[in-house]
Amino acid sequence: MKIGIVGSFDSINKTMKVVKTSYPYIEPIVYGINRVNELHKIIEECMKLSNGIIFTGCAVSAEAERCTHLYVPYETILRDGSSIMKVFWDIQQDGKIIDNISIDTLEKELIEEIIDEFGLHVKNIYNKPFDPLISEAEYENWHISLYNEHKINLIITAFGSIYNKLLSLNLPVYRLNLTVPLIKSALDNLIHEIKNKEMEANQIGIQIFKIKNIKDSIKTDCQALAMMNNIVEKKLTIYAKKVQGSIFKLENNQFMIYSTRRTLENDQNLCFYRRIVGMLEKENIEICSGIGFGFTGWDAERNSKYALSVAEKESGCALYVIDQNMKIRGPINQNNETSYDLIITDERLNEISKKIGINPTYLSKLLAITKKSDNKYFCSETLANYLNISTRSARRLITKFEESGYGEIVTTAITKGAGRPKKIMKLKI
Repeated sequence: MKIGIVGSFDSINKTMKVVKTSYPYIEPIVYGINRVNELHKIIEECMKLSNGIIFTGCAVSAEAERCTHLYVPYETILRDGSSIMKVFWDIQQDGKIIDNISIDTLEKELIEEIIDEFGLHVKNIYNKPFDPLISEAEYENWHISLYNEHKINLIITAFGSIYNKLLSLNLPVYRLNLTVPLIKSALDNLIHEIKNKEMEANQIGIQIFKIKNIKDSIKTDCQALAMMNNIVEKKLTIYAKKVQGSIFKLENNQFMIYSTRRTLENDQNLCFYRRIVGMLEKENIEICSGIGFGFTGWDAERNSKYALSVAEKESGCALYVIDQNMKIRGPINQNNETSYDLIITDERLNEISKKIGINPTYLSKLLAITKKSDNKYFCSETLANYLNISTRSARRLITKFEESGYGEIVTTAITKGAGRPKKIMKLKI
């Protein structure tokens, strides 16, 4: 198992000792950086070579999340109370008084709990918790300013670069180091995530296709219908080889490919499928498709059929995916792609849906869309488009939202012609 270890050099060294002692089956791939703004140079390579990544601090992982899409499992080794206890122990061993201190990264409540546990009498604690919007330079200047203003006599930092810089300036600085239990906990969590991802990738994957635009004019023309089916079958046979699957012809102008999640979810294979769709469109043939994943063939087939039924309601050649947790995603590779739960386990959402009188799945989809678009305002036409329902049904839902208090009519828009004014509602959930 290849695991990338990314962070400051001293933290990497400590993590490597734990790996060599307790995780002999891990092949570490080490990337040491001096400051987090160097991360963009190495993170893509690290992901390509690793099954997962360990970040040795929250600043490193926050920068990685900011500068790229992390598509491999990853864990952050966080500092906690044990890190503070170790620092306080080191300070006492050096014969220094813990009097006026500045501490970054950790929350003040946790610091005060440890101070109380140690029975220390600290006069002043200056605290700056971790915030991904605050740069290392800002943390560094904050510590130095407090020291130059004689407000503190000890500095405690979780940043390796700040620790080394302040040490070079002969300032009284201590490092919030990693502890062995913290390193082991992060490694165990990451290994668990990697194994789960491997299990998911090896799930059964079934994709069902349906010819969508069989026109009335050819419904009685058996020869034309057979020709259309043959064209689709030939193209899908090429696609089946690409995804290492087996293709079956079903009734009602449908086809099925039996494969694995790993191949059907592969980005290159999804792009290849779009090319197949494009070729068929040139033949004036539209197909829609649903992909289902599951640990059993029955689960995967059920999910693929459900996904297909959703895709059929979309205009054009839509593709939807439903995973083993009944989370639906789609239309794939389109601007309005979104993801939401088909089975709602959140008690709060179930309760809200009851009060409104709306299907919980509709509510889940609506919240997912508004979160993605960062827009909670819509009219009946927009709502109908979101939920694939009629405009009349959407108007009834808007009334239900308004009457239940979970929606507020903020204005009305006058439509052209003799139509009724459109209500513009703000979602209040």
